[in-house]
Amino acid sequence: MSQSNQVAEPEAQAKVVSHSMLGSRQAKFTFPPAAQSTRRDTATFNAPTGTRVATIALQDFDLKYTNHSNYDFGQIQVALTTSNSEAICTVTLRDNNINKREWEGTVTGIVTFFG
Repeated sequence: MSQSNQVAEPEAQAKVVSHSMLGSRQAKFTFPPAAQSTRRDTATFNAPTGTRVATIALQDFDLKYTNHSNYDFGQIQVALTTSNSEAICTVTLRDNNINKREWEGTVTGIVTFFG
């Protein structure tokens, strides 16, 4: 059996970046009564010294129509984004709130900082 002159290439190795957790903060977003289908709120904060990356996760939400006889949102979308000093929450009633009903409530996220 003859051997090939090919040189075996080393397998590509994944680069793993490790960050230390520096702390976390709660980001609370408040939506007063209004009828817009898409609404946005921003929370600002001071990141711990040495922060290189921040992430955000949904902790909870309490959103409701102001008319207590309306219970069903249909489809609702909650989106959270963050940087090292700001978090943004966008809530969209995906049925486009055809009846223009007022809604209100809060969304809470947890921002975690890594350095």
